[in-house]
Amino acid sequence: MQQEPTAQRQQRSDFRIWQQNLRKSSNAWEHLLKNLNPDKFDMACIQEPFLNPVNLANASSLRRYWDVIYPTGHHTNQNRMQVIMLINKKISKNRWHAIPIQSTNIMAIELVGDFGKVRFYNIYNPCDHDGTLH
Repeated sequence: MQQEPTAQRQQRSDFRIWQQNLRKSSNAWEHLLKNLNPDKFDMACIQEPFLNPVNLANASSLRRYWDVIYPTGHHTNQNRMQVIMLINKKISKNRWHAIPIQSTNIMAIELVGDFGKVRFYNIYNPCDHDGTLH
């Protein structure tokens, strides 16, 4: 895989998002980690993430390039979270913040820049009901 020169990466004006439902699969998680290039992607919206026994997304290389964002109440809610977001560490934490949403299936961040403000929502909607949207 050929890497883009540093000068070209810094001049990017686009914002690239990787979106995937991992279906709680460790194999899908490993595939994601191998292919989610921090020089090409700015954020990942993951539904049904693979979580370890203490409900955390982890891998040795993950935190080197990505900030892992969990839904509001992740550490206090007994229910399994169905969404996480990964934010590229190249994006200053002064330019984004998590938006509090009391749901295990919905989360959002707000990104601020020269363009103004934009909100990104990550929503998991189960196939057997539409309760997430109500």
